[in-house]
Amino acid sequence: MTEFPDRTATRTRSGATGTYSTRTEVADVPRARAVGARLQAQRAARAAADVLGAGWGAVRAVVTPAGWALAAWALAGLALGLGWGWEEALVGGVVAAVLLLVAVPFLLGEVRYRVDFALERDAVVAGEEAAGDIVVENQGRRAALPGLVELPVGDALVELHVPLLRGGARWAERIVIPARPRGIVPVGPAASTRTDPLRLLRRHLAWDQVRTLYIHPRTVEVPSTSLGWVRDLEGQAVRILTNEDISFHAIREYQRGDARRHIHWRSTAKTGTLMVRQFEETRRSLLTLVLDVDAASYRDDDEFEMAVSAVASLGTRAIRDGRELRAVASGEVPAFARASVRMLRALRVDSPRALLDDLTGVDATDAAMDLATVTRMVAEDDQGTSLAVLVTGSALGHDRLRTAALRFPTDVAVGAVVCDPSSEPRTHVLGGLQLVSLGVLEDLRQLLARGAARG
Repeated sequence: MTEFPDRTATRTRSGATGTYSTRTEVADVPRARAVGARLQAQRAARAAADVLGAGWGAVRAVVTPAGWALAAWALAGLALGLGWGWEEALVGGVVAAVLLLVAVPFLLGEVRYRVDFALERDAVVAGEEAAGDIVVENQGRRAALPGLVELPVGDALVELHVPLLRGGARWAERIVIPARPRGIVPVGPAASTRTDPLRLLRRHLAWDQVRTLYIHPRTVEVPSTSLGWVRDLEGQAVRILTNEDISFHAIREYQRGDARRHIHWRSTAKTGTLMVRQFEETRRSLLTLVLDVDAASYRDDDEFEMAVSAVASLGTRAIRDGRELRAVASGEVPAFARASVRMLRALRVDSPRALLDDLTGVDATDAAMDLATVTRMVAEDDQGTSLAVLVTGSALGHDRLRTAALRFPTDVAVGAVVCDPSSEPRTHVLGGLQLVSLGVLEDLRQLLARGAARG
């Protein structure tokens, strides 16, 4: 019976969980050597697989679809020619292999391009083209072979052919981005591509410069006097009495804490008692725009785009007039959380550009709350709204629209803009709700101006 030595190794380690020790025992030395060799072989196999994987990834990045087709033709031609004696196939395979070899020198050398690009404007209106400039500079001392510069524009790609550039030379080109629908479009990063004349092989180098292009919704110029059916643009009195305002209401006896400047001395002299003025609270007109982003309220995308444009037109006019404005829309709430979660999205109204930027990223969604829930949240979070304008689509229905309008207090005037390209443009009253039906966006200017003229 052969006895093998018992080798024991003990190590002590310290870690975040404390000090611990490991104990390793080897009872069979030959078997341990075999296990060690197997482990080394596995490590070598993994290392080889990593190298092969990296090499295969590099090959895939270099060879174009045309190059793969030509390589397949070369292999098939050589196999048929050498194995079956097919001379034509052999000639074709040799020619394909030679073309692949000739394409290799076009990729050699460092890519010393520096690519800078700038947009002429970072915001355009939907349906308009955008323009910019791209500059390619050869930072090397030697001439750079002709190449290709690719500029991603959203899901599209703009390709620019760069000529031969001497050391330190620059090449500039004006780029035109075709008209696109409303949305936020990333432009870049630019990438330099070096390829052979047949585009069999290529080298790709990307920069990290990315620009953002805002494609704003279309707007129409709305007259100031027609904004929102406001009965009194300077403010309207309400039945709330206060000690500090400008709308006089009555005279009452002086109470501790009243300001002495409001004492009415004539009444005081007649009655022999200090009398002070009392006022009605005056609210400044606050226009609240509510955009319905529930996809179920619209029959198609054109209706929703018209609704966004209507909000943009009304909102930008109010901001330019110095009016107090609030613009809101529903946030996205997952279906499983709608019973307990409500979300309201406030759009920026600091400037027309801020409002248009926020509206650019608004989309209709099935995850939005219905309009009645949105108006209830707006009413609960009331900030002194005197007029609310609801903008929605034709699929909502008049009953549901009226329900949404009734969520506001009785002292808030409520109007609605319904986008319906299939209907005749008109303004009418629906159960106390003043309704504007739009066939096209341009009807908004005429209908509101007509309503203001009647008022």
